[in-house]
This record gives sequence, C-alpha cells and structure tokens, in this order.
Amino acid sequence: MPHETSNPNFGKSGPSLMGALDTALCWLVGIGLMSMTAILMIQVLARYIINSPTVWSEELAVSLFVWVAMLAIPLGLRRGEHLTLDLLTHHIPPLANKVLAVVIATLSVLTFVLIGYFAFKLLQSADRQLLAGIAGGLAIQAKVSWVYLAIPVGSALAVVFTIERLVLLLRGKVRFLNVDADQALVDGAGRDLDTPASENARDK
Repeated sequence: MPHETSNPNFGKSGPSLMGALDTALCWLVGIGLMSMTAILMIQVLARYIINSPTVWSEELAVSLFVWVAMLAIPLGLRRGEHLTLDLLTHHIPPLANKVLAVVIATLSVLTFVLIGYFAFKLLQSADRQLLAGIAGGLAIQAKVSWVYLAIPVGSALAVVFTIERLVLLLRGKVRFLNVDADQALVDGAGRDLDTPASENARDK
C-alpha cells in the first residue's frame, strides 16, 4: 500500500483547487531553490575568482530563502511531513487520535494566524525601507516589505492546508495529522520482506 503522503491529492480524482495550488507552490519553491543556488555560485565566483564581490547577491539570496521557507512550510503541512512525536498517536484509539488531531490543528492554526497578523502589521513600516544591496547593485527599488510579505502569505497558506489535512483525517482519508515519513518507509520495507517472493511477483 503506498504511503499516504506520496500523493498530495490524497486520492482525489481529477484536478482540484488545492491540487493546483500545491503544484504552483512546488514550482515556486523549486525555482526559488535553483535561483538561490545560482546566486550563491555567482557570489562565490565573483568573490574568489574574479576578486570583485557583488553587493546584491547575498541580500537577494537571503530574501529568496525567506520566501522559499515560508512557501515550503504549507507543503509540508499538506503532506503531514513536519516533525512530530508519534509515541502517543500510534497507541491510542482512533477516536482519541482524532480529538488530539483537532486540538493540535487548532493550536497550529492559531499560531499561524498570530504570526501572520503581526507580520502583516509590520508591512507598513517595512515598506519605507529599502534593501540597500539590491537597490544599489541592481538598481531595483526593492523594499524590505517584499521580504516580510512572505510571512503572512505563508501563514495563510499554512492555515488552509492545516484545515484541509484535518478534514481529510476526520473523513478517514488519512490516518494521522502528521506522519513519520522515514518510519513509513521502514514499515513498507518490512512488509515487503514479510511477503513471499511469489506474491510480490504476482502483484507486479
């Protein structure tokens, strides 16, 4: 049986709004990571090979890192792949597990709402500040608020995906709010080892 987080659509048939949003975020995070890598390579090349360090590369890489991190958090929540202590959830009745999941999801939502709210309040003051390295090196009037905006955006997406994951759990589509992906891989390998070779060949 495939791991429940291997498919971000969790068994849904056809395209969906959440699936499309998930795909878009994956592309943005991937592009952001590749851009960060390219920028850091340019920085190293300029500093140690050409001996003419750039003034914009580090600031731009850090700004991209904030956006990548805040957009990746919701993806992890949707797949239930954030770090979790599962000593209790695997040993309590299903009903108790659902009650615990509701409590955890509620606390998570409240936390992201507060983080997003206070970050949003900082946007007005941050809008008056420029990212000096980018502004001076690339002649782009990049504002600090552009970086801060990643926090309320990521928090809002985290709230949406946390609620979606909880709804799927309550409907029985997934078993846990968060799962240990490494343990699931080990369990899957254990099941394969316990299955006779003839059955494995027949399944294939």
